[in-house]
Amino acid sequence: MIDAGQVPHITSGEYDDMPGRMREVGKTDRGQSNVPNDGPNDRTNRTDGLSAGRILVAYEKLFGGGRGVKRYARSGLRYVDLGGGAVLVEQNPRKQSEWAALARQGHRLAWALGDGEYLARVVDGEVVMLGVKGV
Repeated sequence: MIDAGQVPHITSGEYDDMPGRMREVGKTDRGQSNVPNDGPNDRTNRTDGLSAGRILVAYEKLFGGGRGVKRYARSGLRYVDLGGGAVLVEQNPRKQSEWAALARQGHRLAWALGDGEYLARVVDGEVVMLGVKGV
């Protein structure tokens, strides 16, 4: 289990639990890929189980204070693991974007992230699955 103090802020997506340190999933210690590439749809193959319903359940947990809600140590943002290397993270209201402005206004906004890419956006309980490039 990863201690909350070991979890870095989100920059590129997935992380693997290693004793005493973190590393990006899909990379060896020398930065070489150790994940087989299944072609242009490789990203969708790893997130096949990610549905709008599954994201909505995690969203309710994230904003309802359910079990399994964690915090990133650096940013303090809350997140819920979605499985398959994906996470649902609340919008950072301290950012300078239209989405952060909505969060500051009291809207409940979260992003599903996986493999360093945005998979879905949830605003006030409405899930929008984001398009997959090249599909």
